[in-house]
Formats: sequence, structure tokens, C-alpha cells
Amino acid sequence: MATPRTLVDDLVGEILLRIPPEDSACLARASLVCKTWRRILSDPAFRSRYREFHGPPPLLGYIHVLKGDEPYFSRFVSTSALRPAGRDFPEWLVLDCRHGRALFATSSPDAEGSMDLVVWNPITNEQCRLPKPPRTLLPAGARHDCNAAVLCAAEGCDHIDCHGGPFRVVFVVTSTSYMETVTSARVYLSESGAWSETTSVHHHLDLEEWCICVDMMPSVLVGDALYFSCGRKYILEYQLSAPHLSVIATPARFHGTCIVIMKAEDALLKLVDIDRSSVYLWSREVDAHGIPRWVQSRTIELETLLPDDVLPTPVKSRWIYVSGFVEGTDVIFVHSSGYVYMVQLKSRRVTKMAIKWGRLYPFTGFGIPGIKVASICEGLRDGASSA
Repeated sequence: MATPRTLVDDLVGEILLRIPPEDSACLARASLVCKTWRRILSDPAFRSRYREFHGPPPLLGYIHVLKGDEPYFSRFVSTSALRPAGRDFPEWLVLDCRHGRALFATSSPDAEGSMDLVVWNPITNEQCRLPKPPRTLLPAGARHDCNAAVLCAAEGCDHIDCHGGPFRVVFVVTSTSYMETVTSARVYLSESGAWSETTSVHHHLDLEEWCICVDMMPSVLVGDALYFSCGRKYILEYQLSAPHLSVIATPARFHGTCIVIMKAEDALLKLVDIDRSSVYLWSREVDAHGIPRWVQSRTIELETLLPDDVLPTPVKSRWIYVSGFVEGTDVIFVHSSGYVYMVQLKSRRVTKMAIKWGRLYPFTGFGIPGIKVASICEGLRDGASSA
């Protein structure tokens, strides 16, 4: 028979289990009530149940690039009780946000005109400035376009609520000269503090294709591969386990001028394509002969979702574009008429965001306080003093 203390602990656990994941301040205050509650919240079994009970991790905030006098200025905007100690990043350009971390490019303090990569943890406010990739990755005499991605490297992690541990950064660059483009990639491992050897692929292009250039749109992690967009015609695929680069052509019946790649809930590689006020969704599926192909899966009319005064008249694709997405969900961010709207494709729910311009890099997670991170954030410290 269970003891009274065990029954009380079980009851407290059931109550804590039902605290909304967006209210991380309430979870932190609960962890400071007493040692028993703190032990319950820190128990891996409770954390696992909490994630299963609430489903996909909620949006806790997002990072976007501001317009201004500086070359670039990134800001973390909270959509929950999470209040990181550092929220403004002058002269920092956000490149990616995934697995509890954000990745920035910023001017190097050691070499004028060069850039460093910095990984930031919004929960702990820890920063890690990476060593520069070897210069052999950037051959001289060509145009260079680059992007990078950050992801968890902890073995066995389900990546649902990463907040520490080892990580890796994938850095890709396309170097273009006359009639030829070379795409190269290296991987930085935090455990070794070093960059891997270079993986490269050569593209021999005709005059109509001109070049393949990786752009600055957010990357997508699907299974064991990272995907980077390369303009409107190509997608770059980088296999993680066996380092390999390849190029995927976008659908021939492409509609708009800008294309966004994303991972949906069914773990398929998807494209979001906007033409005027229509959103076209494509899925990359394998046919009966084992050949992957693009299938247009759905069309959504923004006129039926967005407020009447949002779409410009006449509607032009260059004034409407997807500025971000929440990886692994059906949520996209649509920019139109000077505002950004969060659109949930299945429920057709639309939310107006607090910004008017720029790409969004969502930060998701449960924010369940552990022994060391219960009062890291500014807002949580305020709550702790009054608990």
C-alpha cells in the first residue's frame, strides 16, 4: 500500500503536470516552494510525462532581425513568461534557432572584416564563440554565399526539450565563378572544439541555370539530413551521419518568386510556395518505383484567412512572403502589408505578431526548471522573490 507521503507526491505531480507549458514562470515558482516539489519537477520521469501530456513544445519566443542604422541587429521577443537576461544583440545576425540554442554571425574582435559564429542558449544565457572554419573552405577569386545551422549532438536525445549538452554547427558555403559552383560544408563539434574535414560537391551549370547559391533562409532538419534553400530552383541536402552534399531541384510547376522549405508533422520534406494570395504546399514523396518526386498536396487562399485590409491591392507576390516557420509543425509566418502573421495551416488560426518586418526564428521548448536553471531568467527571479 502506498504511504500518505507517496499519495501526496503523486497528487502534487498530477497538479504540476497540468500547468501550461507556456507559463514557465509558474513552473519555476513551483520548484521553489519546497524540496519535494523541486525534486518532482527535476525527475526525468515527470519531465517525460509532461512532454507527452502537452504534445509538441510550445512557442516560447522568437528571434528576428531589426531594421536600423547598424548593419544588423537581432532581438529575442518573448511570447511566454520566458525572459532571457540578454534579449538585444547589436551587430549580431541570427542564422538559426533549434534544439534550445540560437546561432549568430557577428564581427570578429580579433580580425577586422571577418565574422565569427556564436551559439547562445536563451534559457541559461550561455554563449560559445566558435573558432573560425579553416580558410581552405573559402577559395579566393569567387563569389561566396553561406549559411549555417545549429543542432543538438547529445546521443539518445529526443530533441523535444534540449537545454544544454554537446552541440554541432553545420557551416555551408557556395563559391561561384564562371560556369561553375562549388558547395562545401564543415561541421563543428562542441565536444572536440574543432571543425571536421570539408565535404564538397561541384555543380557544372548551363547558361540558363547560371548558379546555385545557398541563401539566408532558415534551414530545416528532417531525419538525418539538413536542407538549405538555394534561391527558387534548388535545395541543398547535407546528410549528417555519412557527410554528403547533394542538390534537389524544386518543382517544375513553381508559382512564386520565393520558396520556403520546412518539415511538417509527418516528417516529410515540404515546400511552401506563395503566388499572389495563394499558398501552395508541396511534399517530397517516394513513388512506387522508389523515385522521390514533388507532389502538390494543398492550396490555401490567404484571402480567407487574413483580415480584409492585410492583402495589398492589387495583390503581388513580392509583397507577400513566408518569413519563417516552426519546425515540425504546420505553423508558418506570413509577411504582408508591413506586418507578420502566424498562420496555423490545419486550424486556419491567424495571430498578428508584434513585429512588422524580417525573418523569424522561433524558439520552442517546455522550460521545465531543473536544479540549476530554476531562476535563470529575469522574470523568473522576480517571481522567486515573491514566492
